[in-house]
Amino acid sequence: MRDLIQEIRELQIESAKSDKYEVDVAASINAIKGVTAERPKVSTAYADVLLTLDSGHHTWLEVKMSHTDNLSNPRMFYNGKKWVTSYKTSAAKVAVELLNKSAQTKKFIKSIAEFSKIAKPEVPTNKGGLNNTNAVPLQVMKAYFEQDSVNRYILNVENYDLGAVVTDHYINGKAEPAEYMQAGDDFYLIGKTNPFKLPKNIPVLSGKGNFRVRVSTRSAFYEVQAEIKIAEMPKSKYSLMPGTTKLNPFAKL
Repeated sequence: MRDLIQEIRELQIESAKSDKYEVDVAASINAIKGVTAERPKVSTAYADVLLTLDSGHHTWLEVKMSHTDNLSNPRMFYNGKKWVTSYKTSAAKVAVELLNKSAQTKKFIKSIAEFSKIAKPEVPTNKGGLNNTNAVPLQVMKAYFEQDSVNRYILNVENYDLGAVVTDHYINGKAEPAEYMQAGDDFYLIGKTNPFKLPKNIPVLSGKGNFRVRVSTRSAFYEVQAEIKIAEMPKSKYSLMPGTTKLNPFAKL
């Protein structure tokens, strides 16, 4: 219980830091005439910061504190026959496709079936799913991953084109497109539309990395979620990070 409380506190601290960073980034934009940045109280179906030109045209900015932040983390679950998801994003679709054809993931299902003594186990990703008859109980799943030889990552596809997955996620998978991203000390276009006509030499978000899915057991239930992190993003001359020495991409609006 003490470990769980500590993890919750760490998550709260990290969330507070992330919120402050988004506020600071929005302030860097609001210092420029012709554009307004705000953090509306909306669901995660939207990106982080709403950008609006004086003309009324708007788009969204996704903000990541660092390059190692997760770019998308859809949840999946195993229904006893196959992997499925309730998420509608392309990242979730790709994750399910990879899980269902992965030898590594099939080995996990076979192993957890033997460990739990459930012939056709279900692996839910929310608290309610644990009530299913064949769901692997939380304590059993925790005990399984406490074994020294067991890896929490049940899928690892190396050198995957994550740039394409992330781009589709933010352009088509959000309630409204997010066409710009601030990650660490770098600013990017998401896709090539560039609706605000910002400098043409701003790099487009791209890159490869490992497409991974892990099982997390640090709460009152366990979650099966994708971990999508681009190994090396392009370098950008532009940034909205507080204290940066780089160019503000909105400076010449």
